[in-house]
Amino acid sequence: MSRNIPTIPTTQRTFLTRLRDSLNESALAVPAYRRFWLSMLISNVGSWLQLVAQGWLILALTNSPLYLGFYGLLRSVPTLTITLIGGAIADRIDRRKILLVTQSSAAALAFLLGFLDLTGLVRPWQILAIAFATATVMAFDNPARQAMVPGLVGHERVPSAVGLNSAGWNAAAVLGPSLAGMLVAAAGTGWAFVLNGLSYLPVIWAVWTLQPARPSGTTSTPLLAHVAIGIHAAQRDRRLLGLLTLLAVPTFLGRPYLQLMPVFASDVLHTSAAGYGALMGINGAGALAGALLVGRVSKYPKRGQLLFFVNIAFATTLIAFAASHQPVLSAVLLFAVGASQTLLMALTNTLLQLIVPDEFRGRVMALYTLIPMGFMPLGTMALGSIGDVLGVPFTVAVAAGLALGFTFAGRRLFPEVYRLP
Repeated sequence: MSRNIPTIPTTQRTFLTRLRDSLNESALAVPAYRRFWLSMLISNVGSWLQLVAQGWLILALTNSPLYLGFYGLLRSVPTLTITLIGGAIADRIDRRKILLVTQSSAAALAFLLGFLDLTGLVRPWQILAIAFATATVMAFDNPARQAMVPGLVGHERVPSAVGLNSAGWNAAAVLGPSLAGMLVAAAGTGWAFVLNGLSYLPVIWAVWTLQPARPSGTTSTPLLAHVAIGIHAAQRDRRLLGLLTLLAVPTFLGRPYLQLMPVFASDVLHTSAAGYGALMGINGAGALAGALLVGRVSKYPKRGQLLFFVNIAFATTLIAFAASHQPVLSAVLLFAVGASQTLLMALTNTLLQLIVPDEFRGRVMALYTLIPMGFMPLGTMALGSIGDVLGVPFTVAVAAGLALGFTFAGRRLFPEVYRLP
């Protein structure tokens, strides 16, 4: 007696096969990386909780935008001055040990700020000091964390890991501020700091479970000389120099649009604070979409060429956004700007990770980290000053046009990048 056994249609079977193959190729198929990524996702949300709550608490205590300016400055100084040293240390010491120290230190600082706030002892200078100390810790944390990726997943899964890292950060950037607003309104800023401290604990556990890795760099060379050797190595390799330059110029000329967004919202699109929030959300959604595309586009066989196309897309859509006065069109263009900007960052990260020798990885990734942290504030100062005279939309459009022109020039300046597989 035969039984009618249900069969899976061919189309569904093909989809399931592709899904299984995609999951097997993903960096999340590696248990160590999966634990690390999930813990970092939790920690990133906690970091956004603290970032939003700190700004709110400073303003509540001082009612002074000047203190907010000091806060931003003190968070930037360690990144600009210490990150390269952090990269050199990441090439000399087991990166796992570095992360255990930095993540534990960041957790302790968050708990300290939460304690001061909840007990009513907090003062503005304490917030600024803790912000400076946390940024100093992260200047050592970021290069080591970036440099750990290939060792966790292997070179074949680096594009997937870079895309997942970017997606995790952008997802936290969308979720974290919303949660922070609700938490601060319901329970106050102190509990946001405590929750951020708790969010570091999964990372500490995940890093503790990793296998120790022997550092690839030498420890006999003086530290500052070690930094100089890494910079010289990046200058000598035209591929590395080209990748960093092709990221630095668009970052300086193009990325400041985000800090100048209030001007577009109020003076160009004539929208309210809610409209400004919506524009920022749309940009964040585009950034998240771009991050989710990284793993797929990184499989393209001519990634060097693709990098130039993404650069062109970023500059072109930014020019169009600066010229637009229609809210719907501006929203669509802003989504595309966010997506192409994230693709540019992540694709550059992928190519750097694939070609840099491991002995220089920490220092090269420190240079990569410095570009958005250093060049974007400098670009914001420059474009903001010029925009105050010539108008922000015109200034942003011209700067994006210069970035577009440099991309075409970069094709001739750095043919080694264009030929990257």
